[in-house]
Amino acid sequence: MNHHDLIIEAARSWARGSYPMEAAVELLIHHGTWLRRPDFQTLAVDLEEPFAVIDWQAVHNALTRGHLPCSRGEDAMLRIALSIAYALPVELGPALTILDATNLGYVVAAVRHAAGNRAAWVPVQGGPA
Repeated sequence: MNHHDLIIEAARSWARGSYPMEAAVELLIHHGTWLRRPDFQTLAVDLEEPFAVIDWQAVHNALTRGHLPCSRGEDAMLRIALSIAYALPVELGPALTILDATNLGYVVAAVRHAAGNRAAWVPVQGGPA
């Protein structure tokens, strides 16, 4: 298992049991950017097997202060994940309108998952298993 796969499985293990946390972690996994970035891992992921704890407050602080440079779409996905996991407000109008169809599908699946539907990811195409 490579390092990225280890982080994915450890983050899933950590989030298990909280629908919103599971949904936010799955959103990051399916989006495919944040959990791969070394700067994000250093800043926000504490890998202590079997868990990878995500420090949502550190993510929020770094994003707000411009310490995680990214595209507008990446910013939107991370802010939506923060809102689901950590109850931080996000302006959905601007965030949703810049997402492509694939990422919008991931957001819809994450919202459904946060509401208690773990099967929400099954119909989402193109994402990790």
